[in-house]
Amino acid sequence: MTWTEAQSYCREHFTDLVTIYNSNINQVLVTMAQNINDWAWIGLYDDRYSWKWSMQENNFYVGSTHEFLIWANGQPDCLNAKEYCVALQGQTQMNDRPCGDSYPFLCYNASSTSYILVMESRSWSAAQSYCRTYHTDLTSIRSKEEKSNITLTLNGSVVQYVWIGLYRDPWAFWSDNTTSTFTNWM
Repeated sequence: MTWTEAQSYCREHFTDLVTIYNSNINQVLVTMAQNINDWAWIGLYDDRYSWKWSMQENNFYVGSTHEFLIWANGQPDCLNAKEYCVALQGQTQMNDRPCGDSYPFLCYNASSTSYILVMESRSWSAAQSYCRTYHTDLTSIRSKEEKSNITLTLNGSVVQYVWIGLYRDPWAFWSDNTTSTFTNWM
């Protein structure tokens, strides 16, 4: 069966395709797989349009309307299936970029409710680690007011790209619409 056919079958006769929540379930499936000589579908799928913020409580999806968040022309394009992190381009537009690229970045500090521009270029994950160590996290943009404050913070800087806390996890959801958190597959 195709993945979609297998999902329909499981939903009709059971609940859904299997969801792997932890290493115990993973080990049971590994043991079961030893008895078959073929591949078997699981419920994890590639959701190319799910973008989420580094600060987990602020997730949103690209299909949502946020007039204060504007993608640059032709973005997001996930060029060569390698652009999973988002940088502000020219202070006003978002552009998906390879997470390993090095750019300056914007941290948010919750205790002082301020935005901090760090001019040292780092990869997205290194920038996230820095922000979580010295501030709160990479910056999220959830309102026009936050967007305006970020624009003021960036005013006068000459950076082409600056990392923000938005990223895409293509393996973010199981077919039962739960979030994928277990990633240590065998």
